Amino acid sequence: MSEADRPQIHLRRLEKRFGARVALAGVDLDLDGAQIVGVIGPDGAGKTTLLRTLVGLLECRAERATVLGVDLLAKDVRALKARAGYVPQTFSLHRDLSVMENLRFTARLHRLPEAELQRRVAPLLERTGLAPFVDRAAGALSGGMKQKLAIINALLPEPALLVLDEPTAGVDVVARAEIATMLQTRRHDTLILVSTSYLDETAACDRLIYLDGGRVVASGTPVELTEAAGVELYRAWGPTPRAVAQAARRLPYVADAYTTGCFARVEVPLARSPGAPDVLRDLAALDDVGVRFVEQVPVDTEAMLLALARRSAA
Repeated sequence: MSEADRPQIHLRRLEKRFGARVALAGVDLDLDGAQIVGVIGPDGAGKTTLLRTLVGLLECRAERATVLGVDLLAKDVRALKARAGYVPQTFSLHRDLSVMENLRFTARLHRLPEAELQRRVAPLLERTGLAPFVDRAAGALSGGMKQKLAIINALLPEPALLVLDEPTAGVDVVARAEIATMLQTRRHDTLILVSTSYLDETAACDRLIYLDGGRVVASGTPVELTEAAGVELYRAWGPTPRAVAQAARRLPYVADAYTTGCFARVEVPLARSPGAPDVLRDLAALDDVGVRFVEQVPVDTEAMLLALARRSAA
């Protein structure tokens, strides 16, 4: 892929308002080349607004805003829409048309010959298990099938940019895995932006963008953000994990403690930590709640995201 063909996004002080409400409050972002980028953050952070803006569906203000070389501040963004695929949160294809009729409609919009349509769509239908349902009305599909169809439809023109807004929300585990496989097969050819709240999907991204209050709070690879989380993570085991968590929260340096399965997860900010030996000793001393075993474990994606949320709130 030549430098000129590399999918790129460059934003400087991107702003978007809906009346008096500020949805994006000065987003700075640079993305270069094919990769999977996870857009994460709390509800109301501006994720959907950012994604819709990037595909030219919303007007915006900015010092600079170029996507695939197209200026978002210009009135005509048809060149961008021709090279971008978009999957919104809600199913937006024609419900009364069949699976194949929806795909053929999209192919005609992009002037794809029938033979090229068949070449592109056949492996996608087989991979996602939709091949037996090509004559079924889109509105009669299950939730997972609808999402897979929406992604196949967005991939059909082989876009340089693919934007997906919570594509796996509410779908079953099998459909989630099939959607993840589709995206993984395109990660070396397409710049993919996907908003998600699933920890495993977050960890599988090449890069993460943490958005809050309409601003980019943190950006980097999952490993970089985990290393920069600034927390230590411990597990304390006992007969009543909830009581263990409540007791751990009373320690002055603990930021948070909560139950997961048969143990309590205890998070300690590095800036307040007395050191791992002292933390382990103090947790083990919580014998009034029956602590039986304590250990320090590597910081995981869940702890990293919680640390980012606390940092953003502060």
